[in-house]
Amino acid sequence: MIMKRTWFYTALVVGSFMMTGGYVSRFLSAKNPENIGLYIVQSILILLPPSLYAATVYMIYGRIVHFVNAPEASVIRPTRVTKIFVVGDVFAFQVQGAGGGLMGKAENADLGKKILLVGLFAQLFFFGFFLVIAIIFDRRMVKSAKLSSVPQHGKHGWRKLLMLLLVASVITIARCVYRMIEVGGGHDGYLMTHEWAMYVFDGAPMMIVQALFHFVHAGDVFGRGGPVKQECLDEDYIALNDV
Repeated sequence: MIMKRTWFYTALVVGSFMMTGGYVSRFLSAKNPENIGLYIVQSILILLPPSLYAATVYMIYGRIVHFVNAPEASVIRPTRVTKIFVVGDVFAFQVQGAGGGLMGKAENADLGKKILLVGLFAQLFFFGFFLVIAIIFDRRMVKSAKLSSVPQHGKHGWRKLLMLLLVASVITIARCVYRMIEVGGGHDGYLMTHEWAMYVFDGAPMMIVQALFHFVHAGDVFGRGGPVKQECLDEDYIALNDV
């Protein structure tokens, strides 16, 4: 991120550290089941990172549209896509955080469950909407004469990066559906009471998403001196302290 000056990966990096801290906290929580604070911390740290991954996906999409110089192929203008979806993502992030915190206390568990489901539904809605927009953009570009005229400035082509965003989106949507089913089942539900489900349907998919971003890095697509103007890139970058 630093070497390639891809600061829009900040959210992804923060989310990765949060996820790691979450599973470390989960291990410690299992050893200290009476520590409610530790349980709440691990729950929130594991729950929230996908929202940060989503913010990275949205910002990269905006840069791709600028890179190929085809804003007309995007259903929504790339700068608006970034801002609309990141704002929606921040809303989902905050609601999930509030719900996850409340669920850690028995007297607030039912309210926390409802709030958390609202946050998960919001994340599912925005990610699903984004997936449709990204697919439409790809189909339009395939039919456009611009497809063959976009030069490759880095190690990977822009379409490979777009495919990564689509795959990451599908995986995150699947994880979100799992979380909604898990939370909906309550503390006594099968998914909540069987540890293997967390690692198979949450931990593993999120590790795959993280790995995908390493295999096809945006810095290896746009390169240095590519056709994306810096002012356009700045419009698509949203710092964590701006949301």
